[in-house]
Amino acid sequence: MTCLYLIISQNYLQNKGLKPIELYIAIILVIGLGDSLIIFADQEDKLLYSNWVLIINSSIAAGIAIYVTLSEKNNHNHLKANIFLVLGLGLWFLANTIWAYYEVVLHLMAPVPSLADILLLMAYSILISRLVIEYKCLPKKPSKKFIGVLAALVGAFLLYFFGLTIDLSVVSTPRGLTMFGVTVAYPAFNSVLAFMAIIILYGIKNEKEKHHITWVCELAGFLVIVVGDSWFAIIVLTGFVEQLWASALLLSAHYIIIAGGLVWYVKLLRQPDHSSLYSNSLLPFLLKRKNMLIIIMIVSLIIVMPLTNHFFINASHENSFLSTIFFRDDFPTAFRQNDHEITIGLITSISGAWASGGKAIKVAAELAEKDVNNYFENKNSSIRIRLLTENSKTDPVETIRVIQRLTDSGAKIIIGPATSAALISIKDYAMKHDIILISPSSTSPALSTPGDNIFRFVPDDRNQAKFIAEKMWHDGVRVVIPMWRGDIFGNGLVNAMKANFEKLGGKVLEGIEYPPHVGEFSSSLHRINFIMWNQYLKKLSYIVENSTSLINPREVGIYLVAYDEVTPILIQSNEFNFLDSIRWYGSDATALNMQIIRNFDAAHFAEITNFSNPLYSVNLRDTRAMAMEAELEHQLHDAGAMTYPVLAYDAVWVASLSLEKIDNNLMIDIIKLKNIINATARSYNGISGKIILNGAGDRVNGNYDLWSVSLLGDHTGRLIWRQEINNETVLSNTPLH
Repeated sequence: MTCLYLIISQNYLQNKGLKPIELYIAIILVIGLGDSLIIFADQEDKLLYSNWVLIINSSIAAGIAIYVTLSEKNNHNHLKANIFLVLGLGLWFLANTIWAYYEVVLHLMAPVPSLADILLLMAYSILISRLVIEYKCLPKKPSKKFIGVLAALVGAFLLYFFGLTIDLSVVSTPRGLTMFGVTVAYPAFNSVLAFMAIIILYGIKNEKEKHHITWVCELAGFLVIVVGDSWFAIIVLTGFVEQLWASALLLSAHYIIIAGGLVWYVKLLRQPDHSSLYSNSLLPFLLKRKNMLIIIMIVSLIIVMPLTNHFFINASHENSFLSTIFFRDDFPTAFRQNDHEITIGLITSISGAWASGGKAIKVAAELAEKDVNNYFENKNSSIRIRLLTENSKTDPVETIRVIQRLTDSGAKIIIGPATSAALISIKDYAMKHDIILISPSSTSPALSTPGDNIFRFVPDDRNQAKFIAEKMWHDGVRVVIPMWRGDIFGNGLVNAMKANFEKLGGKVLEGIEYPPHVGEFSSSLHRINFIMWNQYLKKLSYIVENSTSLINPREVGIYLVAYDEVTPILIQSNEFNFLDSIRWYGSDATALNMQIIRNFDAAHFAEITNFSNPLYSVNLRDTRAMAMEAELEHQLHDAGAMTYPVLAYDAVWVASLSLEKIDNNLMIDIIKLKNIINATARSYNGISGKIILNGAGDRVNGNYDLWSVSLLGDHTGRLIWRQEINNETVLSNTPLH
């Protein structure tokens, strides 16, 4: 995209007769090219491409501004304003780079205010100062009536925005007040920028052959960023949180619009009265064909290499012909053409609301594939396993599409999907096409039905619900307020907990149910993310306030069932009274979530509320588990919860050993295969031990560990996940049949 922009700029600069319409068309084409990278990217890649396009476009605008400033360094009337333009656009570029570092590299939610916020707000102040300087230099200023009408319109917009934001914000705490201030500062600065650009444009409306086009572009750029940065209002009102990436289209476009105006201004510099400026600038050097080709090659490498690297790192090895050649280093060297290759599918959440768990499952399954093939090679078997991986994106609709691709590839056994909502979406398809599904992590009781094609190597949530209900009762909690994602997983777990807790004599209030968003929450939503959760947490705080006014706060607990959105929920809960005065409990989906402890505010809230999370217990002292933990640390930089990766590893082994017992993989009797899987699971001594399945195909033994966040115990003050090993956690783990 940068290369194309350089070529377009070169053509403009060599053509003194360039018409404004041609400039506008070129700007639209360049914007369309850049935004198409975001629009047509897979959902899990939109964040990467959004950040990358923002960085490129902001660097283009800043680079051209630098050229303009250097070209007019002897023009003292415009030098100060030009320097301010360079500083403003440069700070925007740095802010975009910092946000990309948070989101793409660290996968962390940037604090509010972050360094990026500070740089952006500084940039706004500098750019506004630049416009004030330009306004003072206008030979003819707009009438007071025009300025008054425009100011009234801008004020009305800001009042609407202010009202919407304050209704969804918390201003009773210092952090909440700061967040509110940062949130409203953006539209305020944007509006002032647009206001100043409009009155300047109005003042030079008769100079259509000079600076008019430059200001038209700058005005349009500022108006676009007003809309783009105000996109959160639409997000909050509609709930389309997965479509936040659309704001990146507008934010990236405004840089190109401003850059287009600067290109027009550069064209003016080439006119006769500016010839000396042109000859003394770097432009003649840049426009030489040889130098231009070198620049294009360098810029192309800068752009292409990160994107290519990302593609090869994240692309499914099994779905690429090149990857079959270059990446299948896990196949033994003895693999021959006449060996019998068996295809096993894997559906997991590599992106989306449970990406933290799904990525670990993928790593574990690939490790199992390698170990299984080594096992077959060592016993001189001709069988080899080929694992085909598909990303469900934590989205039931996407899961339907990917199982069709795996079926077309010949997979008769599929490991996954990871979540219950995704698993139930393909249950009927699996039955119709004689596909076996072995999920290492789906736990909803709604899927505990005999006779289907589903096996689950983890107990269903009636076991977990019984465990956590007894834990809360043992802690002295008598009233539970649930907050949960409204899908099959959340609904099933909360209902099961409610039934068990009420049997003990406790009371479960109505609680807060929120839409089961499928997008990633840990980084990309930033301050908009916090505002969105305020509406739910306000209701939760109100319920807690009413409850604790009637009984002792020690007898009230909050039960949270969430995926990766747990991090912004815990962060924002710091802003509400009463929420930190009672104990919090979670589920297996949030146990050992590393995003929580990597964010101080989330970890702090989890620690003061003793946020306790049950997790199905597996043997982590096994040498295979230790090797897996090391691999997870290597690939994902933290092991996190090992339970479901361990179960995924065992699932690949059971599937492989079961298929080995069938002579012809293309002619599989589904009833026979299901019986073989049951028998193989019982005899297989996996990391998780013997796998005994009940009539519904679910694991029957249900021992759970309890994990909470606490201080590391050294001088660093670090907060870590720690297993609770004391009398409080030795509860009844008797499985439900």
